[in-house]
Amino acid sequence: MGSEMCSSYDEVCELLDRLSLDCLTLMEEDIKLKINLEKAMTEGENKLAKCRYIMGPNSVSILNIPLNSESDIEPNVSVESSHNSEENLGISYELITNKTEKSIDPVKWFGFLTPQYLSMAQSSYKNALKWAVEAVNVQNHLTEMFKKLQTLKEIKCNLVET
Repeated sequence: MGSEMCSSYDEVCELLDRLSLDCLTLMEEDIKLKINLEKAMTEGENKLAKCRYIMGPNSVSILNIPLNSESDIEPNVSVESSHNSEENLGISYELITNKTEKSIDPVKWFGFLTPQYLSMAQSSYKNALKWAVEAVNVQNHLTEMFKKLQTLKEIKCNLVET
């Protein structure tokens, strides 16, 4: 083996090591995000259950959502995707808050004197959406890193064979 080939082989091995550690860090972050997502969803479900218990089973249901065509429902928060070409991370997602004249707080569909649990459930679900978007971004980043790892492994195999 020449010193030039050894140097590039060592560089590839070092890059593989660094990328592997980065992947492990991202996997840990992904697990934490999914745990937070699960906690937020469970908390929201529990708060809704308490609200239904306090207000009655029919007072917090699909029947409260306006379905007539005159009142279009505008989302307060939406998720948009963008392509990250500068970092080569693929598609990333972000939450966009839509504040328009038409946007109405959905809690008001259930009355003006609603229990605090309904607002708390809404807040939990907003947090869950935030965690979900972050988890998807981390998964996309992991996918791109796995592709880089695979490419480096192929380069390493080619260097060993020659």
